[in-house]
Amino acid sequence: MNSVLMHGLTQLLLAVVLLPAATADDAPVDPATLTPLGGNWYVSQTQPAVYYFRDAGRFVDLFTWHQKDSNNDGIANVRLQHDQNFLIIDSQGYPNHPTAIFPNAGNPNSIRVQNFQFRLPLKPQRNDQITTLPMGPIGMALNGVVFFNPFEQGGMNAVAGYSEVWLDSCCGHPQQTGVYHYHKYPVCVKSPFRDDGRQHSPIIGFAFDGFPIYGPWESSGVQAKELQGEQALDVCNGHSDSERGYHYHVTPGRFPYVLGGYRGVLEMSNIRARGTLRIGSIEDNASGESRLPRVIQSVVPGSAVPGQKHRLVITLDPTQAVRQPLPDGVPEWVQIGPFEALSIEREGNRLLVDVEIAADAPVGVLFDCHLEFAGAGVRRVYKANDVFRVTLEEQK
Repeated sequence: MNSVLMHGLTQLLLAVVLLPAATADDAPVDPATLTPLGGNWYVSQTQPAVYYFRDAGRFVDLFTWHQKDSNNDGIANVRLQHDQNFLIIDSQGYPNHPTAIFPNAGNPNSIRVQNFQFRLPLKPQRNDQITTLPMGPIGMALNGVVFFNPFEQGGMNAVAGYSEVWLDSCCGHPQQTGVYHYHKYPVCVKSPFRDDGRQHSPIIGFAFDGFPIYGPWESSGVQAKELQGEQALDVCNGHSDSERGYHYHVTPGRFPYVLGGYRGVLEMSNIRARGTLRIGSIEDNASGESRLPRVIQSVVPGSAVPGQKHRLVITLDPTQAVRQPLPDGVPEWVQIGPFEALSIEREGNRLLVDVEIAADAPVGVLFDCHLEFAGAGVRRVYKANDVFRVTLEEQK
């Protein structure tokens, strides 16, 4: 599928992506209607089968919302089955949220449909030693898109420093074979539960050792990366509590961002680059300043409340467009986190954009902003990291 058609489809999907997600409180699940599979996994006794994960006492349908057909080829994004030991997930690895148009000036690759099959242990087991993250997929988000480790192809930090790569506002990009993937917290991945910073974050995916990956929040107003003492995250970005057992958290703005290693026994059938496996956690090697042009200087206001439309002012600095001059006219597309601009105006070096912040938008984490200019040749794209957040209080 070409990138322009993909962009059109994701624009249509935006209306779906931003609808409030169902919660367990909307439709309580009777455990008597479920068959236990092992560990925290259950399956409905009716057809079509629905798989539930017991998360802190709640039976959560993690995948049904993501079993849509994002690329309109008649195949669901993710399909589930199981055997005695594994939840088996077939995934097209295709994002069900807005993305940049690829290829572009920041990335020469195109997003392609994949044919992944991953096996998650129903009863994940702690390992005596930490397994180093391989190159390629290291886990999977609930929408079937894969996580990569924090490093780019040359082995340097892909998220920060001189080696920072161009990620779109949903924190992903495709590599050479078209695998769209995340190197950091994917703010556009939805969950059956809101993540408003008032309680423990919901699950957003799974590592290939079978342990769940949660969003950034540990409790009301406290991110997991801020914990100290016995509850602090370990080098793998995980810890244990009495309700969830061992689990991982994403750490926005702090290495290793998603995973720092596998604390559990790794299911080897999921690993494509087995030659890169070692013992031990990974270490941050970011150095220097990012080479990405800082054309986007600011987004004002830098925060907004959910459930409303907001007018934002994006200030541009043409002197930062070092390879080619900043194009005239209005960008074809502006996106901040998962929110695409509804309207775009330009006054000199200022863009006036209107965005609708979903009622269930992730709260308290910083979003990136990117904009795109169409035209002859390679599509021009510009990006600014960590420039906007959703808050529960009006900015004074």
